[in-house]
Amino acid sequence: MGFSFAAFVNILSITKTGSPALQNCRPSQMRDEELAALERYDIKLIISKLTNGTAVESNAPTLGFLLHEVARLLRRRFEQNARDSGLTRSQWQVLAYLANNEGINQSGLADLLEIEPITLGRIIDKLQARGLIERHPDPSDRRVWLLHLTSAARPKLSQLRRLGEITRAEALADVPEADTERLLKTLQTLKANLTDACDSPVAGQKRVNHG
Repeated sequence: MGFSFAAFVNILSITKTGSPALQNCRPSQMRDEELAALERYDIKLIISKLTNGTAVESNAPTLGFLLHEVARLLRRRFEQNARDSGLTRSQWQVLAYLANNEGINQSGLADLLEIEPITLGRIIDKLQARGLIERHPDPSDRRVWLLHLTSAARPKLSQLRRLGEITRAEALADVPEADTERLLKTLQTLKANLTDACDSPVAGQKRVNHG
């Protein structure tokens, strides 16, 4: 069993900005294929550290750094694979989230994506102009727009899944299936733990009463 499509999208979206640290230490004259090879090696090394527990060594990168770099490299490789698709990564991301949340309003989708509503609005404008998204007025509040995918978006979602499968296969090349399953379970546990933690008060902080 490999990564599910939904899990891949989630990992792809862990962080919004890429760390320039590794980019700055690489010679600018390196060819794209050399960078891609290095990135595949980086991902294999990161997965190995996560699944084998070597990331806790004193001089090893922290878990947060490894997760951040995996997300950054996955995003970068996905963008390379999707270069001729006609859509940006942000547009792909909106389509993917909307496919799982049809009928959501713009503010709710912005919360899921953790971006400003005005930023999402510009992305939706472009997708609507391409005939991939429709805005429908909310019957209970005409000031609110509900978002739906059009029939033209369905082939794009199939293309998105294929691009995700290609990127995922590159990331997991030479990684044993058992390690892949263990990594996925570990990530799911981390996500559940952090979700619960984010819903709990921080120790030592007073709860703010807005009433």
